[in-house]
Amino acid sequence: MAEPMTLQIITPDEIAYTGEASFLVGKAIDGEFGILPNHAPMIVALDIAPLRLDAPDGQKHYLAVFGGFCEIEHNQVSIVTLDCQLPDSIDVDRAQRAKQRAEERLASKSPDIDVERAEHALARALLRLHVAKYV
Repeated sequence: MAEPMTLQIITPDEIAYTGEASFLVGKAIDGEFGILPNHAPMIVALDIAPLRLDAPDGQKHYLAVFGGFCEIEHNQVSIVTLDCQLPDSIDVDRAQRAKQRAEERLASKSPDIDVERAEHALARALLRLHVAKYV
């Protein structure tokens, strides 16, 4: 079996995650991608989407990644993102309220609504709710 990759996820406030992975699945702005050990060097622009991390012991972990970039080089994966949340750190009630607010704004069709901002808020809330299921 190949030696696992080292993964580090960095936000403006902290190193959100450091560990090893035998496989990663994420979503780039142009589609899904997977990374196995000894992957060719690559830089990927990330979408607002879950990141699945398969640990060397076989456990699967899910993280909420809010865009950014992923760099793969020499069995090291570095992700720089605005925010990264683990399932147990997500406030489900708050995410539900954010989802409801965003849906109400989008449904109102008011000219005062910033549609792009409301769509991004909805995407972030849906991501949190999706990843929170993996606690």
